[in-house]
Amino acid sequence: MKFPTGIEFLDKQIEGIEPGIVVLCESSGSGGKEFGITSILNNAKKFRTWYLAIARPQDIVERDIKLIFPEREVEIDFEIVSFADYYFMDTLVPLKWVSDRKPGIEFLKGEKNIFNKLVEFFDAIEEESIVFLDSLTDLARIAKSKLGWENLVNVLKGLHVLCVRKNVLLMTLLTSNIFDRGEEEELLDQADGVIIFEWEVQKESMARWMYFRKFIGVLPKLEKERISKYNVRIDPALGFTISKVMRVL
Repeated sequence: MKFPTGIEFLDKQIEGIEPGIVVLCESSGSGGKEFGITSILNNAKKFRTWYLAIARPQDIVERDIKLIFPEREVEIDFEIVSFADYYFMDTLVPLKWVSDRKPGIEFLKGEKNIFNKLVEFFDAIEEESIVFLDSLTDLARIAKSKLGWENLVNVLKGLHVLCVRKNVLLMTLLTSNIFDRGEEEELLDQADGVIIFEWEVQKESMARWMYFRKFIGVLPKLEKERISKYNVRIDPALGFTISKVMRVL
């Protein structure tokens, strides 16, 4: 099976995405987050769809989504799960700043951490689901201090196998140039697909561009059409859209 991206122009060209892990690697603000949110919004009525927030509480996620689509009546038809309580556990941030809930027994006893919760989530996920994990950057940051880098990479390898076998598409957002080059490459290496989002300075303006750095099952089609990259914009009603295609002559 394949999942549509929810971006109409793109789906006509690539005919959907295979289950697995796709990393949306962006320069800050260049469109990766808008791509992920537009995708789950447009797919929510077709598949079981989840927004998995690592450090943002649910109300902040809902606010972000509405601000991205200021001219659209947004119906949030997907599930939002937040691990913010567990992300800020053992930090200087008071829990009352990020959570309206009273901490449960497992939280108070420290029996669970964000990685336990991540495993629980994916153990229970239904087949043919779409998940947008909003920050691989935050997950990797906390892993470096609490889990160890090698264990994080192993978790991602295991997640990849699980997603393929359960027909789950996991899209996750990574901000570029946060980690050193070797670490960033190791994260990207765990994915079936890597989509790069970046800014380009033009004469009197800035433009957003997107291209596929690697993608199982997609790159041969783009090579055949001689497509190198896409000019993108964030529409207040439609969200992430493609305005122009650059081809190799």
